[in-house]
Amino acid sequence: MSIFLPLLFLLFGIAGVVFGLVLAFNVRGTVTRKVERTRKRVELIHQATGRLGPPPSPYMGTAWYARTLGAVMIPFALLMTLGGYILLTRA
Repeated sequence: MSIFLPLLFLLFGIAGVVFGLVLAFNVRGTVTRKVERTRKRVELIHQATGRLGPPPSPYMGTAWYARTLGAVMIPFALLMTLGGYILLTRA
């Protein structure tokens, strides 16, 4: 068996854990900045189409959604890391 696949699982698993932690715990305000950028983008699109009312707030552009996504990502990335480790030790 090739060593490439287990190393790929390990690499992406660890990256997923780190990225999930950053999103879930809002490290250095990443989620806050993302929500603000999304709100500004929706406002600009709303104005460009000529609508006069207030712009809608997208569900995927909320802080709750991003932080929940990060919290859900952590255990699955840990499983991916564990799978890569098991594959690596069996190779």
